[in-house]
Formats: sequence, C-alpha cells, structure tokens
Amino acid sequence: MHDTFLNQNLYESIVNLCKESSIERILKLVITVHTHSHISEESIREHFMDRNSKLIGAWTNIVVHKKEIEPLTATIEQIDGEKK
Repeated sequence: MHDTFLNQNLYESIVNLCKESSIERILKLVITVHTHSHISEESIREHFMDRNSKLIGAWTNIVVHKKEIEPLTATIEQIDGEKK
C-alpha cells in the first residue's frame, strides 16, 4: 500500500520536473528505490498510463535501481527527454 503513495509522489515529481524543464516526452528515466520496494518499470508505466500522461510511452527506457536506501523513498537519478 505504501508503494502506492510512493508511485503517486514519483509521478507528481516527474511531471513537475518535466514541466519546469519543458520536457514533453521522456526518453530515459532512472530511479533508485529501496530493495524491498514494489516500484518497477511496469508500475511506473501503468501509473502514467492510468493518468493519460503522454510523458512516458513505448519510446521511454525506464531503469529502476534497487539499493539499500531509506524505505518508502525514491531518488530520481536521471530524466532525459525531448523539449517542447
């Protein structure tokens, strides 16, 4: 259940970062989460699709690193995209 909140927070942060940087399509997204997190490439794609976001699609390479960081946190390591 807590990963649901983390997924939503990630979504909001990514959308805001892309808006600030005028990115309209994400080509590569790299995220680090705790080793026991259920956040995955599939869950991120699904979350964006459920919200009809055009930032992430078949063109997006999503990499999720799992490391011993604080539980229920995530770090957005990299966003590469196409600008408006």
